[in-house]
Amino acid sequence: MIKINLMKNRNFVAIYEILMALLALVVVAILIIELSCNLPQNITITFSIIDNIVVGIFTIDYFTRLFLAKDKVKFFKGNIIDLISIIPFNSVFQSIRILRLSKLLKFTKVFRSGALILKFRKYMDKFLKTNNFNYIIWITLSTLIIGAIGIHFAEGITFENALWWSFVTITTVGYGDISPQTPIGRIIAGIIMLTGIGFLGMLTATIATFFLKRNGSTSYRNQAIEDIKARLDNFDELNIEDINNIHNVLIALKK
Repeated sequence: MIKINLMKNRNFVAIYEILMALLALVVVAILIIELSCNLPQNITITFSIIDNIVVGIFTIDYFTRLFLAKDKVKFFKGNIIDLISIIPFNSVFQSIRILRLSKLLKFTKVFRSGALILKFRKYMDKFLKTNNFNYIIWITLSTLIIGAIGIHFAEGITFENALWWSFVTITTVGYGDISPQTPIGRIIAGIIMLTGIGFLGMLTATIATFFLKRNGSTSYRNQAIEDIKARLDNFDELNIEDINNIHNVLIALKK
């Protein structure tokens, strides 16, 4: 019963940490889009709301963990990056009346995004390497950019609008504010749509595979520990070689 509860707790923590890492990726993606495109005001406002919601979630997470921590000073010293990632730069700049310095504001967003990447780099690295998902991301991003360039020339629209259209198309949102009229443009649109659908499918499969591998690894670790406990129950029957083997297994499990 204890073992089952332990597994459930570990799975919950893993799911929670992955969701937080995905939220961090959302913040980074929004920043990249904002720096790459001259977005309409309504889209900028929407992105700002999403960014504030995500930062709010990270703020609740930080102070909840701080409240539950037994050693508050140790927690504070070990989670400086977490604190940096939740600093409300927008509100600070607005209060000192330098919000017009857009370059400085963008720099702070880059700084926050960097802090979030550092915070979740371990989980992101493991997740991105599952099913070679990192290559899928590069293929998707390449298709997005190449598609935007193609639409820019095929439809004669600005590159900013083309990049925005490519983004909403590949995410299968498709606002319909820009529709390809030329045959080449429609072919490009079809390729981008298929890429977006494939990306979402691979994302779902990667998430499932990641947790299955994690559970398998955890099960193996628990089984190894149980085997060692069983052998230690017969400690008098163990020889030096057996003890050395147990020692090596424990070191391997600790890494």
